[in-house]
Amino acid sequence: VFEPDCGNFEGPDELVLNLQDIAAIPKLSSELVDNGSVYSEKKDESCEVKIKHYEGPRNSKNEPCGNGFAKFTNGDHYEGSFRKGVFSGQQGVLRQRTGHRYVGAFRKGLREGRGIQTYPDCSTYNGDWLRGVRHGYGVYVYSNKDVYEGNWCMDKKHGIGVYTFAENGLRLRGSWSEGHLAGPVEVLFGSIRYHGTWDGTVLSDANDSVFNIASKYLLRGIIKSGSFDEYV
Repeated sequence: VFEPDCGNFEGPDELVLNLQDIAAIPKLSSELVDNGSVYSEKKDESCEVKIKHYEGPRNSKNEPCGNGFAKFTNGDHYEGSFRKGVFSGQQGVLRQRTGHRYVGAFRKGLREGRGIQTYPDCSTYNGDWLRGVRHGYGVYVYSNKDVYEGNWCMDKKHGIGVYTFAENGLRLRGSWSEGHLAGPVEVLFGSIRYHGTWDGTVLSDANDSVFNIASKYLLRGIIKSGSFDEYV
């Protein structure tokens, strides 16, 4: 359930929404860091990334099975549960030579379920995974501390989501498609809620209206040069 912040309202002066922060919104961070090495669902003897060293129990076919530690031919390390030669279970730790680090669930050698991935640039993703990619609901914190929280589909932001700018706390709530925000959006800035349209770079007004959340009433005005110049 989306719950906007509610601040204190002190009168009309507080509603001269200097929309420089909105009309000239900082650029959305769009570059997601890739998830690193892809591990095949096949057994380790036919994987693209093979096991170089393993410590732990094995099954009757001499495959890693149970809790163990593995070092791969590319320098990656994994500690956690194995099944039929590949990591599979609810809690594993994968450290990659590239600087990626994942803690969470695996299935057939791939990230699947809930997990937290830390990327080389110190950005993080905490959420759902499917077959090795971000899929479902999750929170991505960019290296500049901007945050996207919402739905994902096959490694891209897709569906309803909220983007928060670390620079000023401004939030954009709307529908994302293939990683991009477009169409009707809701802007939350302190106790102000504003509805407009986002074309990918610029926010335009939809109906010249702003709703003050704290005082629960609607103000109407004319937007000129990034601010409300008059009230009706």
